[in-house]
Amino acid sequence: MLKFSGIDDRRLKASWVSSAEAPELVHEFNTFIKELRELGPSPLKKDYRGDVVEPIEAE
Repeated sequence: MLKFSGIDDRRLKASWVSSAEAPELVHEFNTFIKELRELGPSPLKKDYRGDVVEPIEAE
């Protein structure tokens, strides 16, 4: 589904880390962040702020 949607499958990662393994969790986060930075910005990145309905002003 990721490739079909245009998303590189390296942008999704799952790991099982116990709450007792804080150093392992930190390692997983740092490794994944490094990989994402190497991939660069997502090709699907979009500024959705313009898609928000304009607020109704009080009369």
